[in-house]
Amino acid sequence: MKGGFLEREIDREAAAKPKQPEVPGTKEWDEKTLECTIKVFEDILDEKSRLARNDLERRVRTGTGVREFRGRCCGAPDTPMPGEEEDVASRLIRANTKPSALRDMVGPVMEQVTEIFNRVKDKGKRDGMVMDSETECKVARDIIKECLIRYILKLINSDNSGVHASGSHDAGLLATPQGYTAGDLESFNSETIFNVMEKGYGVQDEWMDDNVVRKIYNELELLDFDGKLVEVQQQKMTGTRTDRIHWLTYDALDREKQPGLVTLFKKMISIPFELNKKCSLYLQASASFQISCYSAEKGFYKKHVDGGYEELNNGRKITAMFFANKTWAKEDGGQVQMFKRCPNPFQLAKNGGISSHHADQELEDEIEPQGGRLLLFRSRDMPHEVLPARRKRYAVTLWLMGPPGPGDQPDDYHTPT
Repeated sequence: MKGGFLEREIDREAAAKPKQPEVPGTKEWDEKTLECTIKVFEDILDEKSRLARNDLERRVRTGTGVREFRGRCCGAPDTPMPGEEEDVASRLIRANTKPSALRDMVGPVMEQVTEIFNRVKDKGKRDGMVMDSETECKVARDIIKECLIRYILKLINSDNSGVHASGSHDAGLLATPQGYTAGDLESFNSETIFNVMEKGYGVQDEWMDDNVVRKIYNELELLDFDGKLVEVQQQKMTGTRTDRIHWLTYDALDREKQPGLVTLFKKMISIPFELNKKCSLYLQASASFQISCYSAEKGFYKKHVDGGYEELNNGRKITAMFFANKTWAKEDGGQVQMFKRCPNPFQLAKNGGISSHHADQELEDEIEPQGGRLLLFRSRDMPHEVLPARRKRYAVTLWLMGPPGPGDQPDDYHTPT
């Protein structure tokens, strides 16, 4: 991993005077360096009346960045048993902050710290602000604290996921409307539903409140600045797309720092339940989201379909795409071009295997990526393209899995026997 400010920070803990910066370069973690870094971690967790450790516990107990805790039986609160002094949260925190656990974190945490620090430093130079040694050490320490807490939360979330899995009573992944109790499943009007079923796509405007959209945009910008969004190198090399993406789950959100995304994800999670209620598409529940950013002047995604049939079937049945841009004008570009719906195997079977048109060549519509707008379309049937954007453009996409057949067949289609 890189040297530089990390060397100075470690030496600051081990000696009275900090050493001068070393030339950055790759180095091995020897025993002395490991021990010094573990001491830095422990000091950061315990300094200022255990401020960082208390922050960690607060995030764990409020579900900020981790799963909400399940009890020992049927989701009951995990209160200490008679004779016990710790609950599950306390035990997980203690287990993941002891020296042996901190030793295992040194590599991944400090590599992330180095990456973030270098970005902060480079941005400061571009803005004409150069940090002195004392400021660098303070900034480095703040970054170490946040990276360490987030890494520990990730480990606790992983440990706690096993409790969720063992306590699950779900009868599969089908999004059964009767089992949804978080809302009334009425976020789409009849026109949107009709268009999805007949034309293959539908648009619902003002799907989220403007204030929430602004929060979402700001939170996505912070993720972008954190370096979370990365290019899809293989598709970039073939000239297919140049956007940057990041996969994110609802459980991974920080409920205090990302309230906009929490609100959005909760509502998007309800989509398969509502579509199953109104269209009987047999969609599965999903909570894995793709964040995408199309950079100004160079972001695009050429014509493609998100799914397919038979050997091209990747499970995707419905694509739900939410636009999180504060304002948007036509001249900003970045429109989603929707091409006419391709006949699926069930429609072709009805027509004797003959397609009446070349759907992938006929433009049906151009959808402006207006903030608060949700675009729904059939993943297997709808060719689409994202035009080059002249401004930075964000979108949040949820793919809903489901079998070919239900909701795809013509009204008078009968399964061959």
